[in-house]
Amino acid sequence: MRLKFTGCAAAAMLCACLLCQTPASAVSIGEPSEQAESLLKAADQAALLPPSMDGQAASQPVTRAQMCSMAVRLYASLSGTDYNSLMQQSTARRSVCPYTDTQDADVQQAWLLGLTEEENGAFRPDESANRQQFIAMLYRAMLQSGKEVSVSENEIAETLYTFIDGAYVPDWAQDSMAYFVREGLSSGIGNAKLGVGEVVNTEQAGILAYRAAAAVHTGRGNSGVQNVSQISMHSGASAVSWTGCGADYYLVYFYQNDGFNSVPVLTEQVSSAGSGAQELALPQEIAEQPGLWYWSVDGFDCSGKLLASSGQTAMLTVTAQAAATDEGGTLLIPSDGTNPQGDLIAGTIPAGMSYYGESYSQKVARIFGSGASYHKYANSTEAASHQVTITVQVWDFDKNGNKITRNVSFQIHQALAATVQQIFAEIYAGGEQFPIHNLGGYCWRGDGSSSEHCLGTAIDINWEENYMCTNSGKALTGTHWTPGSDPYSIPANGDVVRIFAKYGFGWGGTWNSKKDYMHFSYFGT
Repeated sequence: MRLKFTGCAAAAMLCACLLCQTPASAVSIGEPSEQAESLLKAADQAALLPPSMDGQAASQPVTRAQMCSMAVRLYASLSGTDYNSLMQQSTARRSVCPYTDTQDADVQQAWLLGLTEEENGAFRPDESANRQQFIAMLYRAMLQSGKEVSVSENEIAETLYTFIDGAYVPDWAQDSMAYFVREGLSSGIGNAKLGVGEVVNTEQAGILAYRAAAAVHTGRGNSGVQNVSQISMHSGASAVSWTGCGADYYLVYFYQNDGFNSVPVLTEQVSSAGSGAQELALPQEIAEQPGLWYWSVDGFDCSGKLLASSGQTAMLTVTAQAAATDEGGTLLIPSDGTNPQGDLIAGTIPAGMSYYGESYSQKVARIFGSGASYHKYANSTEAASHQVTITVQVWDFDKNGNKITRNVSFQIHQALAATVQQIFAEIYAGGEQFPIHNLGGYCWRGDGSSSEHCLGTAIDINWEENYMCTNSGKALTGTHWTPGSDPYSIPANGDVVRIFAKYGFGWGGTWNSKKDYMHFSYFGT
């Protein structure tokens, strides 16, 4: 069971607050999809569609000249300026536009506003616009209108490289593509692709322009077809969990295939546990069928109105006997078969410390307190108040290549301080005597960042020798990862990875979207 919404009510509400100006003459797009029809009408009422699009088929590519026209109209909308007045005021200044192959007023105005990438020569106004060109121009219109829409370098890396083709976004389009994805204005073209270089058609262009305007005018980043909140999901070994949204109850769906193109095998209704983290133990029907599953979740009020949705499925691996432990127990950590010591990491975990097998809700409670409904701090002041400085003993090399002991200090969340000190004590006592020459813990990376370094729940080790890279190996941060030849590179099945896993930390070297070999994080992100 999946619920489908056309967004008519949402579009009507948003178009009422988008533009306080006289709408342009009606522009009708031919044969739009049912999902897009109401948004395209709202985009027209908001004067975002140029007259040149009237009668144009929804599937027809948008030209570069039309791209300029839509970006200029978006700028007018966001700056509170009537489009016709804007064009009249700047007629003389547009006359010095250096493009040699067009006299189109919108192209010249886009150049004048600084929305175009080209500085002079041919502009090629009749060529089809692609997604990165179009989104970059909309983003520049948002910036030039004075709106706060910037993204940090860290957010760009974390956002783009969750897509297969994220590494191919040109430098001049990276901030815009990252912003549109981060704010829910674009989700790419499917199959984990952004669609770098793909032609943008009329329907897509109208929706993107409308969402960009709505994101600013309403303060909502995601102004898409489903006007509902996004639910964040987390898959565990024996339970699934998600962030509460104030719903009265939730429906959790289990699928055998990714996506929503099949009927769920099982649907479970779960009463709300308040505004904090929500959790459902794996139903027996699912737990008794080991293998790869997928799940999703929706939240509803008491009248059955949809309030929030995951909007996607999450992967769930069900094992015949899920590895689990109690604090103080012996840990069985999965192995890739290369560890001569076998699979067992023997030893007790001191009481009160984190451990392999903790559920997401238990982790949230450890860091933010019982009943917390989020895992994020609002600003650096709030985050810093929960950090402490610890000092750990590590192995390293001196200038002659001899193993030496030294002390390293860094900040970590107070709730994990004892655990992290224990982790490094075990690494130091391990047979590898793994060398560490730099460590990073808490680091505020901006109010909008989702990095666990902002929480103090992530640690980076030897970042040059354990780089963050795309799946194809293109370096994003650091230079290389060569365990076996570089002693500072972290072996995939060595002491460091296995000891962090023992205490419930994930390793960025196992991520699917990209690799971050330096990175260990409590929530696994």
